[in-house]
Amino acid sequence: MPGTTFHTDQLTVIGPGLLGTSVALGLRQRGFAGRIVALARRQRTLDLARASGGYDTLTTDPAAALENATLALIAVPLSAFRGVFAQIAEHGPAGMVVTDVGSTKASVIADARAELADLSRVIGAHPMAGSENAGPSAGDPDLFLDKPCVMTVSDDDDPQAIALVESLWASLGMSLLRMSPSEHDRQVALVSHLPHLVAVMLMGIAADHGGLDLASTGFMGATRLASSNPPMRADILAANHDEVRHALARLRGQCERVEHWLERGDHSAMLDSLERAASARAAWIVQRAQQPTPDDDTA
Repeated sequence: MPGTTFHTDQLTVIGPGLLGTSVALGLRQRGFAGRIVALARRQRTLDLARASGGYDTLTTDPAAALENATLALIAVPLSAFRGVFAQIAEHGPAGMVVTDVGSTKASVIADARAELADLSRVIGAHPMAGSENAGPSAGDPDLFLDKPCVMTVSDDDDPQAIALVESLWASLGMSLLRMSPSEHDRQVALVSHLPHLVAVMLMGIAADHGGLDLASTGFMGATRLASSNPPMRADILAANHDEVRHALARLRGQCERVEHWLERGDHSAMLDSLERAASARAAWIVQRAQQPTPDDDTA
């Protein structure tokens, strides 16, 4: 088990889905002794979360969920963040620390700034872990183990709040790295949002034009991300639209180069591209084995 110990009196998970419930289960497995409260809009979600066994209290009432919270974890779709920050502004106790699992960071900060007067205890985080499965029933206590977590902290943030949030993710076995919200959103568009779109496009082409009868493990692996939560993914793409568009432009450039090589019959250029990609991936796998780097993100 990770050596870092996480202490807080009450963690309130706002949105006890896959990630929120995985946090609750992971903390319970690692001996966390504080209270864990689940807040959701729908009773059905709370019923599934209750069955996971990770929560002490489950409620649809924001005031009750936040009344004694020392740390709030926002794990809702990105389109719901501003509403959650409004609830925190109304019901959050003084001194409560806030963190999140949002897949974009600039949009989260903008939503927080629109509703909260003080952002010094709002510590952005993006645990780079997920699954094509969704909901509390998919919760996994080891979901975050040996995965990276991006922290977007600033000089204005409360050092004690930073330490608390970092201890949360470290206690779940994550490696921590820091970067600005804009750099996070640029990089995640390339290694997470674009791969998801490519999987969606590949699936769409095969579904519309044929080939699924022949498809096997390679196609299955290449399109895995197309199975992930569509409403959540739509929120992510909308929240990071500028960087996703830039990533798509880079993909178009690659497609045009490949098309040009095929048109010219340039076997040498094609082989060089394939070899460079294979070499880069092999080096990345070695580096990843030595020190975890961002995994696929379905959060």
